[in-house]
Amino acid sequence: MGKLNETQRIDVLIMIGCGDRIRTQNEVCEMFNLKYPDTQITRSTVSKIERKFREAGHVRDLPRSGRPSVSDDKKLNVLLSIEENPHKATQEIALDNEIAKASVRKILKSENYHPYKLKLIHELNEDDSDRRLEFCETLMNFCNNDHLFKRKIIFSDESTFCLNGVVNRQNCRYWSTTNPNWATEAHTQYPQSVNVWAGIVNDRIIGPYFIDGNLTGERYLAFLRNQLLPYLCILFPNANNLGIPEESMWFQQDGAPPHYSKDVRQYLNQVFPARWIGRRGRIEWPARSPDITPMDFFLWGYLKHRVYSNKPTNIEELKNAITNEIQSISPEMIRNVLDEFEQRLAYCQQVNGAQFEHLLNSRME
Repeated sequence: MGKLNETQRIDVLIMIGCGDRIRTQNEVCEMFNLKYPDTQITRSTVSKIERKFREAGHVRDLPRSGRPSVSDDKKLNVLLSIEENPHKATQEIALDNEIAKASVRKILKSENYHPYKLKLIHELNEDDSDRRLEFCETLMNFCNNDHLFKRKIIFSDESTFCLNGVVNRQNCRYWSTTNPNWATEAHTQYPQSVNVWAGIVNDRIIGPYFIDGNLTGERYLAFLRNQLLPYLCILFPNANNLGIPEESMWFQQDGAPPHYSKDVRQYLNQVFPARWIGRRGRIEWPARSPDITPMDFFLWGYLKHRVYSNKPTNIEELKNAITNEIQSISPEMIRNVLDEFEQRLAYCQQVNGAQFEHLLNSRME
């Protein structure tokens, strides 16, 4: 019935007739379709028009049910509220203007406003930007001189996995017509629960290795000697599958206190002479830089997202989930991550060593 205007509906009633001469629905359809060749009807349409007339006494469209439309003044008040305070909750705006929360969102959407989420970024100290910039320039020079260099680095790190306690950004919004690149700084150290070591090299992940108790320089050295080095000897007996000689492999670690142990540094100088990245290594690792290591900007966040989605209830389930998720990561995914690592070196240089992750389009938003 929505396709017929009121005049056409009245014509349908006239064609039906009255008194002794009542036409069938087929006859009405035939007559109407001849008169209005561009608007064809069926018996169902005739039946609906007749029933509507009997029940309502007319064939006009009834007013639509639902909430009344929001006045222009209230629409303006909604937009002014957001301009004054982009963090204001839509529920609060709705109460202030005595309209539905859905109406507030509809108004904002019609004006191209979008609720941008808070993104947590790491804090930087005064001298960090200069050190980050120097590091990125050095690594980029290596990559420019050898396009396989990023795949020769064994990126390594430890992370703590808790059974609960994930930062929830769901309740944080910033309404704006353009992305404000809103961010806040967050500390990167958390209470321990399960300590995990893992590494990324070429197109594979090494580990996970679970470390009991707090990581010390002595425990870390024992791990490097007794677990990591034997594995690397099996993994790279002569050369890897890219034809890269083992002697050209680099080892990366951050500046955590156990990594800075004198014995650890001496051991790395023996195993990776002039080929390790870290605190007092040939290439200094810049402090507070999780955004330029694949372990932090990819692996740990990806794993925690996957592991916590299944809500492990005890430590053993947590360990099994970590192991299973690591084993499910494809070589192609890791190669893409290493390509992103090189891109991030460039981003960091563009902002002179400052934080840049909140300026990127997130892949998991």
